[in-house]
Amino acid sequence: MGRKLTKEEKEIERAEREAEREAREAERAEARREKRLARLKKHAVDCPHCGKSVLDHMTKCPYCEGKLEPVGYKPMDPEKMKKIKFVTTIVGIVAAVVFIVLFIVFNKK
Repeated sequence: MGRKLTKEEKEIERAEREAEREAREAERAEARREKRLARLKKHAVDCPHCGKSVLDHMTKCPYCEGKLEPVGYKPMDPEKMKKIKFVTTIVGIVAAVVFIVLFIVFNKK
């Protein structure tokens, strides 16, 4: 067996463990920050008006307020939007009718 540690030695060991834990937490925080920055950088583009870095989904530069064309964004075709609205309306009506019919059938006594 080892010798018993004095109160001062225990305090030193505890402080060392705490310092190691804080260092690990700092490393993890830095890694998270780097990962977050990398994700942002892949979505950054330069404003054609002022040259500052902005995100690719923006429609207006926050610095010079110049108009930006979002990268990779295309508004939905109005005809396609019309079809989607029509189909969802029909599905909703059919679901409501089925619910009402089932309610009537199962509540007859």
